[in-house]
Amino acid sequence: MGNTSSSHKNLVFTIVENKQHAQELLNQAEAKDRYLEECHDDKSNAMARQQMSYSANIVDKSTISILKKSLDMASLPPRLLSDLSDVRLVQLMPSADGGMPHTRPGNVICYPDVSVILQTSTVIHELWHIHQRNFQELWTSVFYRIGWKPWNGTLPPVLEKNRRYNPDTIDSPLWIYKDAWVPIPVFRDIANPKVNDTDIWFYHTTLRHHVKNVPLEMAAYYPDLPASAYEHPREITAYMLAEPEKFKAVPAFKDLIGYIGQISLPS
Repeated sequence: MGNTSSSHKNLVFTIVENKQHAQELLNQAEAKDRYLEECHDDKSNAMARQQMSYSANIVDKSTISILKKSLDMASLPPRLLSDLSDVRLVQLMPSADGGMPHTRPGNVICYPDVSVILQTSTVIHELWHIHQRNFQELWTSVFYRIGWKPWNGTLPPVLEKNRRYNPDTIDSPLWIYKDAWVPIPVFRDIANPKVNDTDIWFYHTTLRHHVKNVPLEMAAYYPDLPASAYEHPREITAYMLAEPEKFKAVPAFKDLIGYIGQISLPS
């Protein structure tokens, strides 16, 4: 069994059918980002994943056909079509990372649940994560312009030891907004942590306290986003760019499109 491809100009999707090949891609990604190793070495993240199987799954022919048709019909932003080339889609075991789609190095989109990846907005969201990984200098500049910069400080132990790791941000997990607030995804049940059961906390680095509510200055610039979006500037921007019609009135979105250029705006 080989691979099935779907082409959009420069961007070519490859649905990885062969389980062994898919696992090789995952192993190559792990050698670059050490995501699973980082999770294994952290007590809370290891506990959250102890009942999960993070490995390649068999893809049946009907799933391949449905997924290829969905990708062929997807309307994708011109910037992604021009900047990205080969993207591989790897189906994981259903329990992997709580069933949530995500990306890994090597332009790999991982999907434990095919029904989620059939949504065009999800595909676009993950493609922006690949773009962010491939063009980090560009995105660091964009993030600076919309209020963010990398943060290398020390979190309070209660936040750090319960921080949920994210494969889309594992290489640069902590960023600070307006030199004040650092968002952190925290396991909701610290005694029984689950990957897909988290809250976003916000740590004020000067006042040294943390809150659950989105800080007012952040909420004003990025209003009405899903709660999980506030975890990281990569997530905030991926959510907005995946659904431009929904977020076109958001102040940060208007600034964002000016900084990154052509992205297929709603009419």
